[in-house]
Amino acid sequence: MKKNKPAIVSILGWSGTGKTSFIEAAIIECRRRGMPAAALKKSHNAPSVPQDSKDSSRFLKAGAEPSIYLGGSEMLALSAAPARMDRSAIAALCPAASIVFCEGLDIEGAQRVLMAGDESEESALKRSLAEIDVLIARNASMLELARGRGVILFTPDDIGQFIDHLIATEACRD
Repeated sequence: MKKNKPAIVSILGWSGTGKTSFIEAAIIECRRRGMPAAALKKSHNAPSVPQDSKDSSRFLKAGAEPSIYLGGSEMLALSAAPARMDRSAIAALCPAASIVFCEGLDIEGAQRVLMAGDESEESALKRSLAEIDVLIARNASMLELARGRGVILFTPDDIGQFIDHLIATEACRD
């Protein structure tokens, strides 16, 4: 699937709709298939870093770019965010990824996936069905509403089919 740039997937929805769990399951499925995946989470809060990496935060504030904290078998790279987080910036940040899942970040040109959780009414969703490419929902009424509008839909358990859809969609873009 990977040619020059990764597939970018914006996972949108209200808090508590299952975004993180869905992305986690999608990454596990990608790994099972041998497809490198990356994840990016957008938050309105400053990143919380482990207590023992505060020196790395100080290095970043002093001008290190990036400042890297090594701890055991994990690494935390701190750097200034790009001025504009777009497809090119994400591709540069995740050069080995075939798919990048962006939680809470709407990227122009990305597949827009809306997590509906248990909602049954379109008015309760974070986005209207007309603004998205894919709906992930548990509620039968919501699934039927989306189906009637021609929206591509999956349940949270349809991870394999969802990844198949992403692969097929990206193949059509190439």
